[in-house]
Amino acid sequence: MPSVDTNLNLQQLLCLLADHHHARAPLSDEDKQLAVVLLKKRAEEELDFGEELVHDSIRLIRRVTGAVGVFFNS
Repeated sequence: MPSVDTNLNLQQLLCLLADHHHARAPLSDEDKQLAVVLLKKRAEEELDFGEELVHDSIRLIRRVTGAVGVFFNS
């Protein structure tokens, strides 16, 4: 079971969560929550307002208001 490193960059976190979403890399509930929190924090720091990233089945959006949304598609 992979663990979440707090030094992972935005793309690495997206890959980790996408793998978890497709059951390729199971994460504990605590690790999943940590990964999502880190992903949102990195998005706040690295994405511009209104910017959107899509990786596999995950959409990461930083809205023009500054709020960050993470969406997992099936």
